[in-house]
Formats: sequence, structure tokens, C-alpha cells
Amino acid sequence: MNAPYNQDVLAAAEACFAQASQLLYCEPDAEVVADQVAERPFQNAPFGMDDADVREGMALMDAWCVAAAADEAGFDERVAALRREWLRLFVGAGTPDAPSWESFYRDPNSQLFSARTLEVREQYRRHGLQIERLHAEPDDHLGLMLGFVGHLIGLEAKALAVGDDAAAGEAADEQESFLVEHVLPWLAAWRYSVDAHASSDYFRGTGAFVFGLCARYAQRFGVAFDREGQVFKRK
Repeated sequence: MNAPYNQDVLAAAEACFAQASQLLYCEPDAEVVADQVAERPFQNAPFGMDDADVREGMALMDAWCVAAAADEAGFDERVAALRREWLRLFVGAGTPDAPSWESFYRDPNSQLFSARTLEVREQYRRHGLQIERLHAEPDDHLGLMLGFVGHLIGLEAKALAVGDDAAAGEAADEQESFLVEHVLPWLAAWRYSVDAHASSDYFRGTGAFVFGLCARYAQRFGVAFDREGQVFKRK
């Protein structure tokens, strides 16, 4: 099942996946955070606001921005605290509090650079993509994978723009298989870790937003999250 999306919806979804990728993969930067505080981009998401988790995530991140705007004198320390939290959650001196690698959750003994990592690397390679720190960090980082889904969404939109329905269908099929095989199986466990260990609304909101975005987009392919079983299933 593949619900057709038009170019506008695809562009909105692509922008959200790009934002989600940056929130997870990039260390908080003072200039970027200052722009978020001034512009309040988390008041509304271009895609997924009909999902409760997306709305929760956006509201939490926006609340952090509102509080930061009201504490101009403490802004630098707030950003420094975000950096410390990001490092603790997603990087860690040893094991992060909320590891963001597929192989950590799905391979025996949480082995990184596993066969799953290489499968993801091959998916990137097929599109002429390669992570900057190849062999130095796992390719199956959730932030990188969300960016790749956004890339595939962009390819679908470009194919639709030139009337190439076959290429658009292939791009949509690849999005579905990548999400189902590499992202969704462990996403609930990752979100639980973020909820358990995040100390700020900013990163609690990031966890909710990322989870909700993936869950909402997966509905396009007939895949829904079963809250009782805490797994994604075909409808």
C-alpha cells in the first residue's frame, strides 16, 4: 500500500525529516538555537500536525524556546546545557543514555558496525551518498537515516515534477522498505530511552517529534504503531 502524496505534501515531509535529522545528529549550535528562539519554528510543523506525538514534540520544543527568550541573560548557559544533554543522550563518553544506532538495538550484544550498518551504507552508496566520517562512526545513526529518508522523499517529488511516475514509485517503495526494515523496528525503544533520560523540554520534544513524524509518515504505507504491543504493524 502506497498512498500517493503530491509535491506539496512531499516537500513538507522532506523539510520535517531534514529538521529531525539535524536535531539528532548535529550538536546544538548557539547561532542555530538563537534563530529557533527568535523565529519559533516549532509552533507548527509543515507535516504531521494531525499526529499527537508530533504536536507534543513541537509544543515541548516551542516551550523551551519561549523560556529561553524570557531568559536572555542566561541564554549562553541554556545552550551549553543543551550541548551537554545532547552529548549525554546521543554521543556519550561510553554508552549514551539514548543510543541512536539501529545496530545497538537489534544486534547481539549491541554490536556496532554490524551487518545492518553495512546494509544501510550500501543503501546510501546506491544513491551516491557517503557519510563524512566513514568507518569512524556507524552509518545507521537515526539522524543520518532520517536525512536519507528525506533525500528519498525529495527524489520522489522531483520525479513527480517531471512526470516520471515510475521513478516516483520506485522512490516511494524505497522509502517504505527503508523505514520498515531499518527505522521502525527499534524506534519505540529509542523513544523510551529519550523519555527516560532527557532533562529538557527541548530533547523530550525532539524524541516525541521524531517518533511521531516517522509513525505518521509510515501510515502512508499502511503501517501503524500498535501502542498496546509497542510495535509497528501492517494495518
